[in-house]
Amino acid sequence: MKKVKYLVFLMAVLFGGVAFVNAAPYFSYSTSKSTVIVGNTVKITVKLNGAGSAKGKAGAWSYCIDYDETVFSLSSSSSRTQGSKACIMDGAYGVTSTSETFTFKAKKSGSSTFTVTKASVSDYDTELPMTFSKGSITVKAKTQAEIEASYSTNANLSALRVVDHVISPDFDKDKLEYTLEVENDVENIEIKATRADSSASVSGTGVKNLSEGLNKFNIVVTAEKGNKKTYVINVTRKELNPIHVDVDGFNYTVVRKADVLEAPTYYSSTEIEIDGEMVPAFNSDITGYTLVGLKDEEGNIDLYRYTDTGYVLYKQIGTEGLVFIPGTNEKLITGYEQSKNITINNVNVKVYVDNSNSDYVLVYGMNASNGKSNWYIYDTLEGTFQRYEEKIITEEKKDKDIYFILTLVFGGVAGLTLLLVIILLSKNSKIRQKNEKLISMLQALREAKKDKDTFVDKSSEEAKESEKKRELQEELRKKQEEFMDTGENELVEDDVELEESTPVKKSKRGRKKKE
Repeated sequence: MKKVKYLVFLMAVLFGGVAFVNAAPYFSYSTSKSTVIVGNTVKITVKLNGAGSAKGKAGAWSYCIDYDETVFSLSSSSSRTQGSKACIMDGAYGVTSTSETFTFKAKKSGSSTFTVTKASVSDYDTELPMTFSKGSITVKAKTQAEIEASYSTNANLSALRVVDHVISPDFDKDKLEYTLEVENDVENIEIKATRADSSASVSGTGVKNLSEGLNKFNIVVTAEKGNKKTYVINVTRKELNPIHVDVDGFNYTVVRKADVLEAPTYYSSTEIEIDGEMVPAFNSDITGYTLVGLKDEEGNIDLYRYTDTGYVLYKQIGTEGLVFIPGTNEKLITGYEQSKNITINNVNVKVYVDNSNSDYVLVYGMNASNGKSNWYIYDTLEGTFQRYEEKIITEEKKDKDIYFILTLVFGGVAGLTLLLVIILLSKNSKIRQKNEKLISMLQALREAKKDKDTFVDKSSEEAKESEKKRELQEELRKKQEEFMDTGENELVEDDVELEESTPVKKSKRGRKKKE
């Protein structure tokens, strides 16, 4: 009986204590981050847990948040905040618990403890003041430089292995390269790695497909600070009758497993015969190319164009609305004679630049969707292609530019006549009729000038000079006619139209000579 009474008393004390604890209200805190960068904000949520009576409810309450105002400033809070202070007045009456979220901005490096002050909580039943627990939370403020200075630089692995296989040599955090050889029937392996520092990250692990020959896998560890460390596992899968080819003096092996190759856009899978063996390949009726996979001595695999004369590295650039295959063209675009190499979507491409605008470059290649090659303008800022209207530099263009410059230099009727003689002496004649039109036009201009001079009142000295000029022009005209009689007076190409800007008439002498 005494034992029963003792148990009843003990239970009463225990449950009474729990009830007493539950009855006392208290404040709790939570934050979006424990450390905030100076200039950024942090949210702090303050929760009042009621249970202020037997009914588990608290009466009215009010409180403010105390913090170091030299380190943080109030940025925003609920609509019940009083002015610029982090205070809640006249909280809702008769609830079990309630919470408010305040946003603070970090002003400078330091730390601050956030806790309630000037708090008041009343009992729900009696409306009398109650005792409560305030609690607190501490948040640090640091500059970006301070935070980065505290980052870990540990980029080591504590373990590295290949499941069901043994790598050589045994793992050591300071040894960066390992080897493994497997039989031909092993098509994949699984790499596992353990980081030495929990703040670091690891890439390159997991299940890896194997092609025949050497397969190189990089396991990269990035420390919290940003520095990296790369471990390498070289896995050799034994080959059956490997096919070796030479490309520009380097040894390659033809890839014979289709599952390690990926078909480019507009290409379909096929097979071709190389050295008596059928190997996987890709073909496009649009481009007319056949592609095969070649692996170099380091295990890197690339697609190559298979031709009768050898292998050519194949690259394509996929952009919005265009799949572009870089190519070459010996003829250049006017104003874009200087070249350089740039990277477009991880592909190294030779482009041509105009120094007046470095944002746009020209690149030659094929549109994989239609198989047509052309010059394209590439926008280096937006990464877009646009077809360019060709204006190729040729010797004919250069000759025409020279004639145009000479025309500007030699002005007037006499100058044009002299220019005509120079051109005629530098060309062989094939189109006599068109040249006669040009000469007739120049003669008409000369005669028009002569007629105009007759209406001008000149001094005797000017008349003499004019007479000498006419004699010189007449002598030049005779030389022109004599030269035309030789039949060697080519001026323009067969496909060039010569237009007359002024109607002219041929002299009688000119018609007789032509007849």
